[in-house]
Amino acid sequence: MTTARDDDTKPIRASHRIWAGGAIIGLALLSFGVIRPDDGTVPFFGLLALAAVGYFATLHQVANGLRPSRRALIACAGLALAWRVPMLLAPPEPGADLRRYVWDANLIRAGLSPYAVVPADPAFAHLRTGESWPLNNPDVPSPYPPGAQLYFLAATTPSESARAIKVAALVCDALLALVVWRSLVAAGANPGWVLAYLWSPLVSLEVARHGHLDVVGALCVAFAAFALFRGRAMLGSIAFALSVAVKPLPIVLLPLLWRRVSRLHLVAGLAVLLALYLPFWDGRRLPVGSVPDVIDHFRFNGPIFSEVASLAGPAAATGFAIGAGLAVAAWARRRLPLASPQAWAWPMAAALLCAPLVYPWYLVWLAPFLVVPQTMPLTIWTVSILSTYVVWRSAVPWAMPVWALVVEYGALLGAALWLWRRKLLRSRAELNSSAAPPSTSAP
Repeated sequence: MTTARDDDTKPIRASHRIWAGGAIIGLALLSFGVIRPDDGTVPFFGLLALAAVGYFATLHQVANGLRPSRRALIACAGLALAWRVPMLLAPPEPGADLRRYVWDANLIRAGLSPYAVVPADPAFAHLRTGESWPLNNPDVPSPYPPGAQLYFLAATTPSESARAIKVAALVCDALLALVVWRSLVAAGANPGWVLAYLWSPLVSLEVARHGHLDVVGALCVAFAAFALFRGRAMLGSIAFALSVAVKPLPIVLLPLLWRRVSRLHLVAGLAVLLALYLPFWDGRRLPVGSVPDVIDHFRFNGPIFSEVASLAGPAAATGFAIGAGLAVAAWARRRLPLASPQAWAWPMAAALLCAPLVYPWYLVWLAPFLVVPQTMPLTIWTVSILSTYVVWRSAVPWAMPVWALVVEYGALLGAALWLWRRKLLRSRAELNSSAAPPSTSAP
């Protein structure tokens, strides 16, 4: 029998377990924001490793049934904001993607197309500013879709600066955390799983420090999943179209929408895409910028794509990546309910695994759906992929050491095999239990 005293102490113990992990993460990431270690250095990896320890310790408690109160979750969100602010204040590195974002926005304001202008062209040198130059890959036009371009334009309206975009990314980050929490509550799940997003070292690094665009797409696709689950098919279809307009990755999720949205909803989504793309269409070619160049020539941390491309060419490798995501989504459509976070996470993960470029910030797309034990291998991947930052200090530019590939993908594979074996053993136990004859009492 539980006493009143026991009831009073259980929430305290639960809070202590949460704050133990939060203290470790907070100490590490606050130090990270204050010290501002260069990417790929020993302090960089040391602080992120410490944050990962606190992160996984917290998720272990949540997976074992720890259910924080709403007040505790609000405090957890405040702590997450506290360590994001110093990262937001850090200036962008030379060649950071943020500079390309500002450059693209400046081109649009000047009445130019980011898909036609090559930044290195001296004819456009007068448009360069301290916030937009130097930028990465200046010899190719922008690869970012129209939805991303409109976000750059809106984010830099208050100020044509990298910090303005980082502030906009942080706003999207907060909205995404709210969507994750509301989705958990609507599904009747443990709201404590929102900490898998709020306290993610990857999300803090790539959104608050680097201001990457991917948080915008992740917000759109997470909201689409939430709206569809709540029966708001029109709203969900439009949000899904917006996510595709930010980056094409969510296209592989289309099988999840099969027979769950009507033709009217499909037309509405296509109309949104057309409305976003038409202003950037010059009448001769689609506004895709340097995407073909990326597929043909750019490689990073994509061993599967490289192998397939060496055998069948980049176009076939691209088709293989898209096909892998679609196949997993089709499987999820048959086996999992629409509300299952893993139904949304695994197809995008399959496509990313086969992509030509697998940067750490791409995994932000998965982050809002890593809120169930079935996606734990992908949660581990969000940490193991940070080993790729070693290339920032590599003697050979963008050459991944073998050990870093082993750490990153070995952790993912090991976790996936462990999850598969655990599921198999559980299925066998349930089968044996159902096959056992009923026990009889002695007369």
